[in-house]
Amino acid sequence: MSAGLRLAQLGDQPGFEVASATLGGHRFERHSHDEFVISANLRGEERVWLDGRTFDAGPGAITCYNPGQIQGGGVAEDQPWQFVSLYIAPGSLAEMLGLQRLEFECPSGRQPALAGALAEAVERVLGDDAFVRQRGEERLTLLLAEIACAMGGRLPHEALEGGGRIANLQDWLAADLARQPSLDEMAAYLGLSRFHLLRSFQKQVGLSPRQWAMQLRTRRAQALLRAGLPATEVAHELGFADQSHLNRHFRAAYGVSPGSFQRALR
Repeated sequence: MSAGLRLAQLGDQPGFEVASATLGGHRFERHSHDEFVISANLRGEERVWLDGRTFDAGPGAITCYNPGQIQGGGVAEDQPWQFVSLYIAPGSLAEMLGLQRLEFECPSGRQPALAGALAEAVERVLGDDAFVRQRGEERLTLLLAEIACAMGGRLPHEALEGGGRIANLQDWLAADLARQPSLDEMAAYLGLSRFHLLRSFQKQVGLSPRQWAMQLRTRRAQALLRAGLPATEVAHELGFADQSHLNRHFRAAYGVSPGSFQRALR
């Protein structure tokens, strides 16, 4: 298993980073962070030192560090170690979840399903495809709510949004599919937290905002291809990165490439 560290920043402003690490026999000296740190251990038996306490966090464990807490630890010298981590500014995390403030009461717990889901979402946001990265960001936001609850946090009891506001967002997205606003922009447009936006949209539509916008883009691509527009122009018109990006998502939706679809119409 080769060693490595991959990092990515999410959102419109600094304050939300993800990391995927593969290390061997590594230990961190005692230190602290300005941010919340949320880690999911995937491989290795980590020994954690946190504010004078020592505990084990093996595979499937999620460990949460509040800002300023002194932490340290690692694995034995001959042991492989793999984990993913999130680094989130205190105000950013609270705002995402619709809270005034948040503090984790429980530092660690074995949550293998949640750890696996977190690792999968991090892999998405570290990928090359913009749509996959965006979907990973949405998934991470929802997982943060689950982690907050599992680690002693309390989420606000917000009622799900009615059809009118979600329909307004759909109209806004449909008006300019090439623009593709960020999750932060969509939440601000409705005056909601990111978590509340995603939960309400998913409940009403059955898809995330990004999934809904992508299916509309591929549907409009189909109409433009029927009208005889070249696939390169269709990709540009609808904000795809390039023709191969259009090809990938069009094939996923309809089972054929845009070129094959046009040829079948002749």
